[in-house]
Amino acid sequence: MKKKLAEKGITLLEGLVSTAIIGIGFIAVFQMVQYSVRSIDVSGERTKANYIAGTFAEDVYAFKNQETSNKKFMDLLKDNEWKSEKCEAKDAHTFNESTANDNIRKKWLSRVSKNYLKCVDNNDKKNLKVYQMCNDGCSTKKTNYYDQMYIGRMEINMQKGTKKKFLYFQIK
Repeated sequence: MKKKLAEKGITLLEGLVSTAIIGIGFIAVFQMVQYSVRSIDVSGERTKANYIAGTFAEDVYAFKNQETSNKKFMDLLKDNEWKSEKCEAKDAHTFNESTANDNIRKKWLSRVSKNYLKCVDNNDKKNLKVYQMCNDGCSTKKTNYYDQMYIGRMEINMQKGTKKKFLYFQIK
């Protein structure tokens, strides 16, 4: 009879210990889920930044010989770096400017706005610089270059300025 009284169930102490162990397991699972969601978010932003940088390269390559005021588009970009330093929403682009150069720049501002990419802060920086390389008579001189070469560099800040996305591409 005494054996049956001792085997009726678990003690209060055993119940508390098992509840604590299960609670620790749930906390670990929730932390992994939170980390996974954050990783998916960062990965999505990197993918969007890659895509946007690629579209800039395609635009520059497509319109490289477009002329405005007797200057080619790639020469205008070489002389004037394109920048977007404000973190604001932009309306969808409409082609109503007088020159292709103005239309492209307006389209780029729309692409890098917070409508498409998360903004880091108000100092969020996205820029495009074109470098001209040649043997003599240009901004970047290389002794072993015999033809002119244009190289573009697209930069997009990510994750509060600690990570930057760069894309280098040949234009001509």
